[in-house]
Amino acid sequence: MNPRLNRDAISVQGGFTLIELLVATAGGLILMGFMAVVFGFYGRTVRENQAIIRMNDALRSASYKLRQDLQGVTCDVTPWQKPEADAGYFELIEGPLTDANAASGSTNLVADIDDVLLFTTRGNGAGFIGKMNTSTIEADAAEVAWFCVQQPDRIDGMNLYSLHRRQLLVVGYVGTSDFYDPANGDGINSYWMPANPQTNPDVFQAFDISLRFEGGRLRGNGLSDLTKRENRFLHRFNGAVTNGQPYHVSPSVSLFPYVLDPVRLTGDPNTSAASDAILLGDRAGEDVVIRNVLSFDVRVFDPEQPAMGYIDLGNASASTKLAGKMDARSRLAGNPTYCTWSYHYEFNGLDEDQSLGVDQGTNLVDDNGNGAVDDSLELETMPPYNVPLRGIEIRLRCYEPQGKQIRQVTVRHAF
Repeated sequence: MNPRLNRDAISVQGGFTLIELLVATAGGLILMGFMAVVFGFYGRTVRENQAIIRMNDALRSASYKLRQDLQGVTCDVTPWQKPEADAGYFELIEGPLTDANAASGSTNLVADIDDVLLFTTRGNGAGFIGKMNTSTIEADAAEVAWFCVQQPDRIDGMNLYSLHRRQLLVVGYVGTSDFYDPANGDGINSYWMPANPQTNPDVFQAFDISLRFEGGRLRGNGLSDLTKRENRFLHRFNGAVTNGQPYHVSPSVSLFPYVLDPVRLTGDPNTSAASDAILLGDRAGEDVVIRNVLSFDVRVFDPEQPAMGYIDLGNASASTKLAGKMDARSRLAGNPTYCTWSYHYEFNGLDEDQSLGVDQGTNLVDDNGNGAVDDSLELETMPPYNVPLRGIEIRLRCYEPQGKQIRQVTVRHAF
């Protein structure tokens, strides 16, 4: 073999030039950049899809819980209810906002967010568990409240809301020393409360029990007690005072019809007002069902409406008795309210209408002189809508900020 030929062959195998290396490096960087963009886009898409899946799961969970509660409603959703029937109550409060009249105009995504749903429900064999000071307590029935509270931080320029479900166990007889203050109580079925309940707001943080204020003490409610509006969750009689005295201590101190206190229910979460403490307190997040809510719209079934047949309570454009103004004798001026009411107002020894004396509708006297004894015109009170409620529809709409997606679930229930 010729050594010279081998040297010439080797010399022909030259390396890359600097320009070639730079071009190759630039091409590699471009390819890596393209791959980074592709993987970044893929990762962002995966994260957005995961967030949407989580929101869909949360919506399904919320709708399932709402259906469970509605299936266990303890009473016929028909006025009037009698306390001795031991059936509880159902109440729907329609706030002034609607999907067509949103918080800041119809162009705002935040819509009907101020409806409130309250009722008593049974666990259908599963039961309910709540906090009893440092332990727990279980009951077959509970008083539940569904409502929205504004979140402290704005998201994408919007004030979004959290949907809450407050659960208070219906335990007519508590029967435990955890509920007894030996220094001030009168037995193990009452909890002492100071004259001003705002100085003792942690009662509802320590006890998940439906309570009423009676004789200066808090006592556990049974279903018969909750038939009466004054004993329900956050209604004005719940621990409220006037001139240093609790409401309803005498016929002259009656705040019928005991409306829901909207300040304590939907108070600004950015404040620490004492009036909000009973609801929010240290356990404010425990009853949150789902966050970033755009709408919690509760509608009632109207058989005279075309198509879907569901309207906002008090919708003036509708044609049934669930539309327009409430009966004036309910004295629930303001937000339309459907309530199963209580017949005890007609024989409770109080003069709710301040006319013709006490309980004139059941005193066996022709008080209005029309020739009929105890006719319907003599009744002191009247349910706001004195018709059965055949069904409701709840539209729950949420916003997913990562993917900027909106999802809605609709729950319908027939009574």
